[in-house]
Amino acid sequence: MNKLLLAWTIVFIIIGGGILFYGMSFNPSGWFQGLVTFTEPNNAPIPWGLLVIGYMFFGVIGTGVSTYNSLYELFNKNHKERNPFNKISLRNEWLALAVLVPGWIMVFASVYKPGNAMYIYLSFRDTSRIAWNGVLYALVGIGIIAEILALIGEKIKEENNGKIPGILKIIADIDALIVGYAILAELILDANLGAVFGYLSTWVLEFGSFMPILFVVLSFYAGIAMISFISPLYSWIRKGVIQPVTAQTNVTKASESGSAGPGSEDTQFKILARDGLLATIAVGFLIFWWMWITATNQETNIWADLLLTGSWASVFWGGVVIVGIIIPIILYSIAYKKESKGLLFVSAIFALLGMFAITTVVDVIPQAITWYYSVAPITPSNSNWVYELRSVFNHAPLWSTLPFGISNYDIVWFAGSALLLLGVYTLGVLLLPLEEDEKPKHLWIFK
Repeated sequence: MNKLLLAWTIVFIIIGGGILFYGMSFNPSGWFQGLVTFTEPNNAPIPWGLLVIGYMFFGVIGTGVSTYNSLYELFNKNHKERNPFNKISLRNEWLALAVLVPGWIMVFASVYKPGNAMYIYLSFRDTSRIAWNGVLYALVGIGIIAEILALIGEKIKEENNGKIPGILKIIADIDALIVGYAILAELILDANLGAVFGYLSTWVLEFGSFMPILFVVLSFYAGIAMISFISPLYSWIRKGVIQPVTAQTNVTKASESGSAGPGSEDTQFKILARDGLLATIAVGFLIFWWMWITATNQETNIWADLLLTGSWASVFWGGVVIVGIIIPIILYSIAYKKESKGLLFVSAIFALLGMFAITTVVDVIPQAITWYYSVAPITPSNSNWVYELRSVFNHAPLWSTLPFGISNYDIVWFAGSALLLLGVYTLGVLLLPLEEDEKPKHLWIFK
């Protein structure tokens, strides 16, 4: 299996990295000089396109995986036997870090001048939500890495009768503080991602305060879905046999092996199904509330019309409501009742597809309508927003819709980043002791 994983890792890192280098070839000299702008190569009417959707999608999933895992770890700090994810905590944290990688790449690829993205850190502008995204991604990454080191330190402590080498001892001693810091940074990043789009739609007052709350809840919705997708898949690959798991077989196995404790695999899957159901219900309520307050306000109902009956109705009803909410609620419920690993896996797929549909709608809809002002702000030079002087006296429309398109540049960077994720995750499987029975001996720092 290690040879297969090694081949998988090398192939996807090479393919993903190669595609990303190809993405730079759209204008390599411009990249290195920091001259690439929204109009080069992206001059679409809706400039915040697939890459912005991508870093929202992967960023919220990554923070959600870590926050969900860390909360169970924090609240069961003194009673690890009560933590159902204690045996897979390290694997979950590495999964969170791996999922953040494509999001971080897409943050930099989507900024106004990608080649100058370093100035997010070297010349920080605290009024820019995008700049805060770059900083918060880094702070979250640091927190997750520290959590991984603390968990490895705990594993070494158990192996070496309480002895931990060097810096790992310091990290392991303050692990509760690290976990608390990571949770806080992750929730702030989720809220800031939502605030970007609240700010984007300043004329829709509900967006400003609503979107950060929605994104925090979405982090649990998507994080649970990602763990529910990876955990059964990982289990099947390790066992080498894919077979359905029923309630009866679970009871039989538990009675034979005595493994039906809080940390058993079956208990993990049941808790994931329960929490996934609750998170999906919460997201469903927030989406309903979003539509309600938007549709019943005469200043904002044009956005609701766009989603409910307009050009984006199929994405909203099909992708968000049916695929992202109704089907996961049904499947999570059955998976919880029957303790079915297979149904949990399928539920997670639908929830992740729903997550992508929700982030797409949240990104595109605020940009899809442009206003014409009779008393208009003056459009600055090189602005992405175009205002025209219109008047109600000549019966001219006060707004119009803009088309959404995906450029080749966006497709290349999205695909390259996503494929790189597959290699980065298995790289951790190869180098780090992610399994309970695996000794921390792969890297020199952990010896």
